[in-house]
Amino acid sequence: MKRSIRNCLILLSLVLFVFSCKKENDSPQWDVNILGPLAHATIGVGQLMGNNYLQADPNGRLEISYDTTFSNFQLDSIYQVPDTTIPTVVLFPPFPATIQPDFPFYSNNNNVALGVGGVSIKKAVISSGIIRIDIRNSMHSKIKFTYTIPKAIKNGNPFTIVIWVDSASATQPQSFTGDYDFSGYTVDMTGSTGSLSNTISYSVEARSDPNGVPFTVNASDTVININSSLIGITPSYVKGYLGQTDINEVKDMNVGIGGLIQSGTLLLDSSTLDLRFTNYVGADIQAYVNLLTSHNSNTGANVALTNPSLIQHTINLNRATETSTASGNITPGIYSFHLDNGNSNLKALLENLPDRLQYNVDLGINPLGNISGFNDFVYSDYLVESQMNLKIPLRFAANQLMLVDTTDFNLASTTNLEAIGVSTITMVAKNGFPFDMNLQLLLVNEQNQVIDSLFSPDLIRAASVDANYIVTSSTETRIPIPVNESRKQHLQVVKKICIKASFTTPNYPQTVQLFNSYHLDLKFIADGIYSIR
Repeated sequence: MKRSIRNCLILLSLVLFVFSCKKENDSPQWDVNILGPLAHATIGVGQLMGNNYLQADPNGRLEISYDTTFSNFQLDSIYQVPDTTIPTVVLFPPFPATIQPDFPFYSNNNNVALGVGGVSIKKAVISSGIIRIDIRNSMHSKIKFTYTIPKAIKNGNPFTIVIWVDSASATQPQSFTGDYDFSGYTVDMTGSTGSLSNTISYSVEARSDPNGVPFTVNASDTVININSSLIGITPSYVKGYLGQTDINEVKDMNVGIGGLIQSGTLLLDSSTLDLRFTNYVGADIQAYVNLLTSHNSNTGANVALTNPSLIQHTINLNRATETSTASGNITPGIYSFHLDNGNSNLKALLENLPDRLQYNVDLGINPLGNISGFNDFVYSDYLVESQMNLKIPLRFAANQLMLVDTTDFNLASTTNLEAIGVSTITMVAKNGFPFDMNLQLLLVNEQNQVIDSLFSPDLIRAASVDANYIVTSSTETRIPIPVNESRKQHLQVVKKICIKASFTTPNYPQTVQLFNSYHLDLKFIADGIYSIR
């Protein structure tokens, strides 16, 4: 409908502009009578009712086809990897010793358990994140630190950092801090023994400077002081056991079906809704649909969908499978459901003229527990997806159905109206739709107050139809629009124009089919006085 509004406004602008050109000279004023066509536009079904979702069959019959896809939950509903700091502090044994150059005076393997609750991760592919290394060296030698995560592999090589920290003293230690990219690594999270989960094994080696001199370490001196932090670790893939998680999802979707319709009654001939749930997660999922409701914001009315096989009914989504670990080649589990007039109240749900659809669903992961033997998997960008395809044939009966929209409009800054005398603009409407239209254009000022109506309201008569209510010929209606001094003043302060169009189909509640050939032809003809100086 917005395009129809724009067409009308463009026409009005052209009309008023023709009357507005003012010749600047000192000649005496004279008046000119103007009679003739000024502008023309054609408005089809798409402009009248919104064409975002319209499609026609080979015979020109129109239907609304609305498709949407959305994810049912976020990855953090299953697991989260918190930032983790791993301190490694080592004191020298209780006796002094001399450390020779190029001597590995410390080497050790360690495990760190990540605070990942509810799941048991055995393998992860890291898409982003860093490892921050903080070192304090208080020894009288330059030290070479080698930090390794042997089970984190990228391009065939383990994650390894070699850091040199300058010589220091116990009272004036030398510090080092560095951030290292951890993305792209595949991490075995079974620990050093291979029997754990959620665990990263790492090793630290400290070696004295091969070009240095021997130095003494006293009893209880700190020889290793390292903090390694895992920050912003985000896996693109994990494998293991995803736990048993219950998730409640509440969605509120803008469907736009009734966004422009302010009031009236609509009776549909038929409608269908196809739902498709696709499970890309390598775990069984159980869904329980609590409700699916259509909401009309204009009236506040809600209509809940009824269907015993879908609403308040358990749906089992089989787990996805993959050809090999982290291959990205997934075969999802799929569940499809078809709703129509025969198995639900779908028609009543849509006749509520909703601008929003709301649903509430409970999802349960692994309802039977760890039946995969730690072979569950999940990709960060492939979760559970819902697809909805709604089809509404434009075969309906309407009673006082009113479409309303408002758009910005400012004529005063571009058009001089002083030269317009008393005049009339006639709108000639040739209606090719099989119903009468009541049309009204309201002028709205800066305070959002209606200050004028260009016609209030006027009837555009229906086209002629045959016994099946199919249009056989258009019908012409003429509507005069007076332009007097008061209207000129209103047009100079108008900031918005509101258009209201209402119609009732013939022989209501008889349904009428709309075709893509139907259109409303508008022509504006001027008959008035223009003053020339």
